[in-house]
Amino acid sequence: MLQERLHNFACVSVSGSNNKCDPEEYGSCDAGCDGGLMNNAFEYALKVGGVQKEKDYPYTGTNGVCKFDKTKIAASVSNFSVVSIDEDQIAANLVKYGPLAVGINAAWMQTYIGGVSCPYICGKHLDHGVLLVGYGAAGYAPIRLKEKPYWIIKNSWGENWGENGYYKICRGHNVCGVASMVSTVAAAHITPQ
Repeated sequence: MLQERLHNFACVSVSGSNNKCDPEEYGSCDAGCDGGLMNNAFEYALKVGGVQKEKDYPYTGTNGVCKFDKTKIAASVSNFSVVSIDEDQIAANLVKYGPLAVGINAAWMQTYIGGVSCPYICGKHLDHGVLLVGYGAAGYAPIRLKEKPYWIIKNSWGENWGENGYYKICRGHNVCGVASMVSTVAAAHITPQ
C-alpha cells in the first residue's frame, strides 16, 4: 500500500529512527487504496502536521473512519519534491537521499516470483505506490533470456510475495511507468519511540 511507503519513508528512512508508522492512517484519512498516490499522501501529511506510529493507529486494511490524533504525531513532513524522470537522475537521488517513493503500474507484479521483471508490454498508468530502495547493473530477466539492469523495489504485499517482499524491474526504459512519478520527502521532526 502506498501509505506504508510514505509512513516508512517519513518515520524510518529519513531519520534512521526505528519508529514504525502506520499505513492505516492514510487508508482512513486520505484516498487510501482507492487511488491515493504518494504526492497526495505527502500533501496530506503536510496539511495535518505529520503521521502517527503504527501502535497508535492500528492497521485494519480497510478505508475506515479517520481517527487521526494530532497529539500522537511520530514524524512531521516539512517538504517533499518530485524527482526528475531521467533514470540516471533517479539513481543519483536514490544514492544521495535514500529510498524514494514511486508510482508503478502493478499489472506484472501480480504474478512475480523472482528474477528481473522485464515485460515487453506494460501500461504506464500508475496504480500502485512502492518504495524504490536500490538498483543493480545486471540481473537475469527470464522473459528476455539475458541479464538486464534493474531497480529494486520494496512492495507492501508481505514477505511471502516476490523475493521476500521485494521486486526487481528492468531499469532504463521507464518499464511499467516506474520513472514517471518519483518523489522524496524530508521529515522535520521525529519523536522517539
